[in-house]
Amino acid sequence: MMMDLDLVLERLGSEPVPAALAAIDGSAVARLARRRETQTARRGLVLAGGVAVLVGLAGTVAPSTPAHAEPLLGLPAAAPSNLLVE
Repeated sequence: MMMDLDLVLERLGSEPVPAALAAIDGSAVARLARRRETQTARRGLVLAGGVAVLVGLAGTVAPSTPAHAEPLLGLPAAAPSNLLVE
């Protein structure tokens, strides 16, 4: 059995290297770069989500003053027309 293995390995060693092996480097490096970009994007999304959760929690837990609403484009409460009506 060892003789057979030795013969197979000797035959493989004497054969020329297949040309397809030369193209493996480029595709492997491209896959690694794509994987790295995917991991970086995922890390950024997780970080953004974590910051959003922390800001949301801080906004609900932190004491705040009561809300005071005024119309954005309407008449302010101190406008002369409002003062005459009241």
